[in-house]
Amino acid sequence: MIRINLHDYRYELRKIEIQKRVVKCCAVVIAAIFFILALWLMEQVRLDSVRSETRKLESQVAGKKGQFKKIKAMESRQKRMKTIMAGIDSLREKQMPAGTIVSDLNMNVPDGLWLTSIIQRDSDYLRTKKIPVIMYGDPYKKKKRRKRKGKKKQALPKEFVEVSGYSLSEEGVADYMKRIQEFPYYKTTFLYKSTRRIIGGQGIHKFIIYCYMPENNKSA
Repeated sequence: MIRINLHDYRYELRKIEIQKRVVKCCAVVIAAIFFILALWLMEQVRLDSVRSETRKLESQVAGKKGQFKKIKAMESRQKRMKTIMAGIDSLREKQMPAGTIVSDLNMNVPDGLWLTSIIQRDSDYLRTKKIPVIMYGDPYKKKKRRKRKGKKKQALPKEFVEVSGYSLSEEGVADYMKRIQEFPYYKTTFLYKSTRRIIGGQGIHKFIIYCYMPENNKSA
């Protein structure tokens, strides 16, 4: 009688089955790793695209900052113009309209220069500032001689316009002076004061200009 020992054969079959299962599991794990790696690469590509778009938007925003500052400056100028208009509403009817004066002074402002106030003044005010009469003449000298005794002293007409502001350079102030001197209704225009100061690390020139507008030149 022949006996066959099948123990080792069955053990080998079981071992082969286990190996097959291990290989299948490894294949699944490797496939999962490749799948995850592919998703990661796709996400990286998408993130790079988002970063590129973000940089473009940031560049566009940086380019718009200059325009935004100009708009804010224009809004600030409009507010100052309203204040200026209120300050010269006391002009008499025979004087040139306030809107014309403000418009002419504002429209001729060069780049790098801005106005802070426009105020009417008379000759007495200029004298209190010790401004030499030779700079503008004495427009009331003849009128004083004609004044009769016993009459009350009348208020002097406000024939001077005080223009104050700031400029980034002295050349800007000189350029603005030349533009004002071209106005036909100003007989005399002179720079009273120009001082330099540092604001935010930037040199700024503060100036005061006086314009003499005689009575006979004040026509609407």
